[in-house]
Amino acid sequence: MEQQKLVDFWLENAKSDIEAAQAMQNIKHYMYVAFMCQQCVEKALKAYYIYQKDDNHPFTHNLIQLAQLSNLHSQMNENQRNILLKLNPFYIKARYADYKDNLKDLLTDSYCKKLIEETKELFLWIEQSMKS
Repeated sequence: MEQQKLVDFWLENAKSDIEAAQAMQNIKHYMYVAFMCQQCVEKALKAYYIYQKDDNHPFTHNLIQLAQLSNLHSQMNENQRNILLKLNPFYIKARYADYKDNLKDLLTDSYCKKLIEETKELFLWIEQSMKS
């Protein structure tokens, strides 16, 4: 697949994930809200990596590592880097019962609404970074 098609593929999947996060918010499945937000950013970062490097993305789910490998981390402001830190645990740790129980207390309706908005903003910033 050519580079632009791969970038578009990852961006479209990222958009679907944020839509899924919103749907999960509507039915109050907060763990899935956080997971889908993490997935949205992961896929946007993979799109950016492919855009920058013209190469296949790294096989990791670590958002910080993906941002660093794509040279995007240094361009992020502190708030954007904090969003990566906030979302990072929801891929692996959220799959284990003891972590899941700890995370559930954090995932309130208002927290998840804010998480979705922050994810949307970060996604749009990553997407715009590919147009400049």
